Amino acid sequence: MKWILVPAVFAVVAGLAGVAFANGKDVLEFPNAKGTVIFSHAKHEKLADSDCKVCHENQVGAIRAFGKAYAHRVCIGCHEPEAGKMEGPITCEGCHQTP
Repeated sequence: MKWILVPAVFAVVAGLAGVAFANGKDVLEFPNAKGTVIFSHAKHEKLADSDCKVCHENQVGAIRAFGKAYAHRVCIGCHEPEAGKMEGPITCEGCHQTP
C-alpha cells in the first residue's frame, strides 16, 4: 500500500510546485490576431499575494476556459481602477503587443 501512496503523494506535490511557476515559465505568451499578450505569472502572483483564486477561479493550473471572453472578464475586470485590485492595462494596445 505504501508503495502506491508514495508515488501518488510525490505526483501531487510535484504538480503543485509546477503550478506555482506556471509550468516552469515566468513569462507566458498568448499570440493572436491583435498581437501577442505577454503575461508575467510571477508579477501577478506577487500582486495577488499568492492567492491563486484571484485568477484561477475554480482550480489551480491551466485555465481551461482561457480565451478572449475570460481575459476580458477576469483580467480587465481586475485591472479596472474601479475594481480597486490590480491596476493595469485595459485597452487593446495595453495588452496586445505587435512586433
